[in-house]
Amino acid sequence: MKMTLRANFFLSSMFGVLILAGCANQSALDVTRMLFGYIEPPKAESVMDSMKREYNRCLAIDSDRDCVQIAYDKVRVTQGLDPKPIPKGYVVIVQEEMNKPASTEESESDPE
Repeated sequence: MKMTLRANFFLSSMFGVLILAGCANQSALDVTRMLFGYIEPPKAESVMDSMKREYNRCLAIDSDRDCVQIAYDKVRVTQGLDPKPIPKGYVVIVQEEMNKPASTEESESDPE
């Protein structure tokens, strides 16, 4: 019976010393995690990173496929996104001169 009490006292005092030693350098939570073998979960990948990875993987397999839709479908399932398809069509970009000064228009129309 005395050995059991001594063993318990020894273990509890060693545990207390470990916690006190750990608290001097780290927070108590970090020390507790270390003692119980806590491993942090991996960081979650963002949707944009997943899309880039799947798109590049699709292009590496076959560049003639609709890689945008394939990448979107795979990421939608893994990330739990809404099942909205990518709209099909064309985008027309028109470039206009927005910073054209008004004084040049007047000087061109009225020659001196």
